[in-house]
Amino acid sequence: MQKNWRRRIKRENDEDEKKFKMPHSYVIIFMLLIAVSIMTYLIPANAYDRTETESGTTTVIVESYHSVEGEPVPLWEIPSYVMQGLINQADVIFPLLVIAGALEVLLSTGMFHAYCGTLAMKCKGKEKLFIPAILLLFAFIGITQSTNKFIGFAPLGVMLAATLGYDAIVGVAIVLLGVGIGFSTGILAPTTAVAQELAELQAYSGLWLRVVSFVLFYIVTAAYIIWYGERCKKYPEKSAVYGLESAQQFDLSSTQREIEKRHPLVLIVFIMSFGILMYGCITQGWGLVETAVCMFWMAFVAGLVYGYCPSDIAKNFVKGAKNMTPAALIVGLGATVSLILSSANVLDTVVYSLANVLELFPSFLKPAVMLIMNIIVNGFVTSGTGQAAVVMPVMVPLADVAGVTRQTAVLAYKFGDGFCNYVLPHASALMGFLGATGITYDRWMKFMGKLFGLWVLLGGAILTFAYFVQYS
Repeated sequence: MQKNWRRRIKRENDEDEKKFKMPHSYVIIFMLLIAVSIMTYLIPANAYDRTETESGTTTVIVESYHSVEGEPVPLWEIPSYVMQGLINQADVIFPLLVIAGALEVLLSTGMFHAYCGTLAMKCKGKEKLFIPAILLLFAFIGITQSTNKFIGFAPLGVMLAATLGYDAIVGVAIVLLGVGIGFSTGILAPTTAVAQELAELQAYSGLWLRVVSFVLFYIVTAAYIIWYGERCKKYPEKSAVYGLESAQQFDLSSTQREIEKRHPLVLIVFIMSFGILMYGCITQGWGLVETAVCMFWMAFVAGLVYGYCPSDIAKNFVKGAKNMTPAALIVGLGATVSLILSSANVLDTVVYSLANVLELFPSFLKPAVMLIMNIIVNGFVTSGTGQAAVVMPVMVPLADVAGVTRQTAVLAYKFGDGFCNYVLPHASALMGFLGATGITYDRWMKFMGKLFGLWVLLGGAILTFAYFVQYS
């Protein structure tokens, strides 16, 4: 009976896929670009004047909102903007290719396969502990680091999940959402300091509620991923990537590899490199370029200690970079959205209109509405610093009038700036992770849609609490 039931479920899924097939990720992005191009004809061009603070942060002058000349972006100019977006994101695209190539060198040694197999045997019956443990590790990393830096780690997350019987979605989620929790709750994120400066607050003040938010979002996310992972282990057909051939799959038989004599040396090189990378990012402010350099040396040294000749290292490096190319290009395509809007001078119009809508709500609901507004703005500009520059100067006076503390306005900005980046089809980190693992956007949203709803509800509840306690 169970076999017949599974056949029926599979047949229904196949019929659904015949009815509607989600377009390729590139097609989704271009459809979004077309929609944005049309918007430039419909939304009037207005702008705020900008000024630079003593620390070099750009901010808008609220009283300066005025009409400006705006050039709508015609459809036929979209390819030109795409090329400009790719050029502007070169410092992200090329490091991603290097990072992917470097990790492929490590993967080709079989070191991860061997140790993952050993880990799976030791974790037999304790798989539920794996998800919260790895999620917490990346959440701590995300306190000071952005998600883009870890796109290359997506295949490793999928491999770890596969060895314990979970699907590719779980592997992506424990890395992507882990870093996302740490960064989006803004405990020590650089964008938190930028927003607080614009709100005339001390940098990283109000730490206690951001720490509480970190814990709450971590618990909700871990519980949701565990629920999803265990359900899919019991009923594989309920997996969001069930039947998806493009999703990255690892041959589980390869995880039964014996640990070779040189594998411990490769593991030591990886651990040392990761330690150096974290030290540089936290204390020296390393970005994606420095991360790629560190990973490059890691791959070279690891390849040599494993016994590879230079040609073997190069061959595997090129293979990894090639696999990352579709995901790397997505980064440039996603950046084109904000490029078109900025060129047409309509972004400030959107922010001004949202600010007027905010005034319609009672004071105790305004923090939650600020969250929604920041989510909307993030759909137009995914740069955290860029969003802070235009949103915070507008939100701060509105918050003052409504009796909402400026610290609460900053927290609403951080939630809105951060969490929606894991559902936007043009968010570079999300699409990079999906591109690197072959998961389509619609399959990801089958998993992420409910969790994002929980995030918004939780964020709104925290912000309402912040209003009543006058969070400062």
